[in-house]
Amino acid sequence: MQWTHEQSPIIQSEAPKLLIQAGAGSGKTTTLVGYAQHHSRLRILYLCYNKSVEIAARGRFPRNVVNKTAHGLAYAVYGTQFSHKQTNNLRLTDIARALDTQDWELVRDVLTTLNNYMASADDLIERCHFPRFGDRPMLTSAQERYLNQALVAAMSIWKRMTDLQDTAVQITHDGYLKLYQLSKPDLSQRFDCVLLDEGQDVNPVIADIVRIQRIRKVAVGDRHQQIYRFRGAADALNASWMAGAEKHYLTQSFRFGPAVAHVANIILSYKGETRKLQGLGEKTLVKKALPVGLPHRTYIHRTVIGVIENALCLVTEKPKIYWVGGIDSYSVRDLEDLFYFSRQQRDLVQNKKLLRDYRDYGQYVEIAEVSQDSEMIRSIKIINMYPDLPQRILALRSCTVDQELDATITLTSAHKSKGLEWDFVGLFDDFTSDPLSPDIDPGRRDDELNLLYVAVTRAMKILAINSLVLSIMERYVDALAPGARQARG
Repeated sequence: MQWTHEQSPIIQSEAPKLLIQAGAGSGKTTTLVGYAQHHSRLRILYLCYNKSVEIAARGRFPRNVVNKTAHGLAYAVYGTQFSHKQTNNLRLTDIARALDTQDWELVRDVLTTLNNYMASADDLIERCHFPRFGDRPMLTSAQERYLNQALVAAMSIWKRMTDLQDTAVQITHDGYLKLYQLSKPDLSQRFDCVLLDEGQDVNPVIADIVRIQRIRKVAVGDRHQQIYRFRGAADALNASWMAGAEKHYLTQSFRFGPAVAHVANIILSYKGETRKLQGLGEKTLVKKALPVGLPHRTYIHRTVIGVIENALCLVTEKPKIYWVGGIDSYSVRDLEDLFYFSRQQRDLVQNKKLLRDYRDYGQYVEIAEVSQDSEMIRSIKIINMYPDLPQRILALRSCTVDQELDATITLTSAHKSKGLEWDFVGLFDDFTSDPLSPDIDPGRRDDELNLLYVAVTRAMKILAINSLVLSIMERYVDALAPGARQARG
């Protein structure tokens, strides 16, 4: 393997702490494989971002590397103990039943507090985990009482979740991961080095597991691809425990050519980034729309509802559709059940839990409005939009294929597209939040710019930009010096 001048010093590094900022498509995994091969004497844990990364890594890394997700590590210790009472997610109705309350605002706050706690590095449930006004310095007496009530309720749910005998309250995968982190695991008996993948987007609970290890640490990622901050993810690349690390940069992208790199650099310029991404891959065209007649094309969307809306439009073409993550990860089955529930066709509802949790559709709508649950509100919107929803979904399922190689169209959200790449990519026009708006919160501004950066850097041959990216590029040109605008003209 002929390593670049950026990769070679990383691969040969003997630093006890190594920090790698890797741009999109810059050969991050290839570089880590080179590092593992060069340090064949080390027992290395490659802490993968998700299960799909773990599976892909198995065939690439040498034998001195163990590929695991943090949940995989935790499952071996705690997950197996709780296998009889596991669930993917706690629902609002689960919390309400456990607390024996119909106060849906309280229920929502308790659930959010629990999720915040499980994603944190903290030992105890505290005020900082409360979602709405837990960080305010001054509260009214009524707010103080409500806050304490919510914290006590969250603690009681957590106690029941982690009680092996209490099967009435199930534990989530994040729950047994939290138990693993609280146990302060020592990995030094099994490993000499840990590679932390996607370090910019790990939950504090995972970062803390890495932080406490007394072995060599290698953190790799791209701060501009931090897109899960809304889930509590933090940038471990800038964490205090990585202070003093030997720093390296991978800026040469082999995925795409200069045109896509230019679009990406424009987006990143609004975050103050001055280190340019270099497009050294195949020449990539940037257009306003994908050409007709392509053998395959991929559409990237901002929202799940955007994916479904686009699919419902495309289904008339009778394409072969591949859904990244599977069609059911886009809440299609739940939508069908909710549709029948809204039409009082209870016998057609497959998930009977829906019938147990809600008296009728009116109560579902009421809870959605009070709790402002985004998933519930989105589902209601789709049902109102498509009165023939079951027929449309049936048509979508008949067009769906299991293997992407068999597809003519791939559909994905921007979040699910992370780490993937395609020849022909179009951005759907549901990126409605303008990150350059003067009224936008700085944190959300960076989140939206990061998501756009991830989306545009998935394309290898043709990128079709949407109206928002086009607008950002036009404003960038308008901000150039008059001489530069004249030269462009």
